[in-house]
Amino acid sequence: MLLSRTFRLWALVIGPCALALAAFAQAPQPTPPPSPADLRFLFLDETAGAYALKVGARFRQVSSAPYIISAPYTPADLRPIELYKTGTTPDPRTGELPRVKVATFTPPSDTTSALVIVTPRAALSATAGPAYDVEFINSDPVSFPGGTIRILNRGNTTLAVRFAADQVVAAPGDTRLLTPTTDDRGRIRARIAVQTPDAWKLISDNVAVVKPDSRLTGVLVYSPSGMKFRFNKSILAARGDPPPSHVWLTYTDTP
Repeated sequence: MLLSRTFRLWALVIGPCALALAAFAQAPQPTPPPSPADLRFLFLDETAGAYALKVGARFRQVSSAPYIISAPYTPADLRPIELYKTGTTPDPRTGELPRVKVATFTPPSDTTSALVIVTPRAALSATAGPAYDVEFINSDPVSFPGGTIRILNRGNTTLAVRFAADQVVAAPGDTRLLTPTTDDRGRIRARIAVQTPDAWKLISDNVAVVKPDSRLTGVLVYSPSGMKFRFNKSILAARGDPPPSHVWLTYTDTP
């Protein structure tokens, strides 16, 4: 009899607690806010001056030279980011290099990483400020998994790439993805060609490395100066200015 009453008392105590715990478990839990994506930047601009992001009251430089893909940068939050172009001539009054805001953008919230391609375009008028296009290339692990190669044609002619036996043709603006067959060290021969009015022109013939836990991005860009800024004055004096050309840029990261 005493044992029976004890069980009834425990039921009275534990019963409401169990119901409360069950209700808490079944209640929808709040979804955590998305984390900002890791951003890499590519600036298709050969004019003098560097690019910087405004972070609070400070500026963070994100370009070292034209057509250089930056190291990854992770914003603190998903608020809009201001992009500035830094001049090369100091202000005579302050002695500081002037900065002009060229774009404002919000980091994507639906991906873990992205390549941000920034391209200046012609101003609408002589009095209008600088105008820039900002393109986000999604790099999340679902759309761009490990062991794959992503091909971006941001040049102005058709691109053909051959990775061992795999060949892909991409028109300007296209994005292609392929999973190559590599050797046991992840190595593969990569040949890149662009279409000219007369024939295909080979612009790169190298060995790429693509392992299961890494991925490779290749970007075709067009340099009106033929990447003149890469040559020193003595070479330019001896050879003259290079002709306009397409350039193949690459970087490797992990999903």
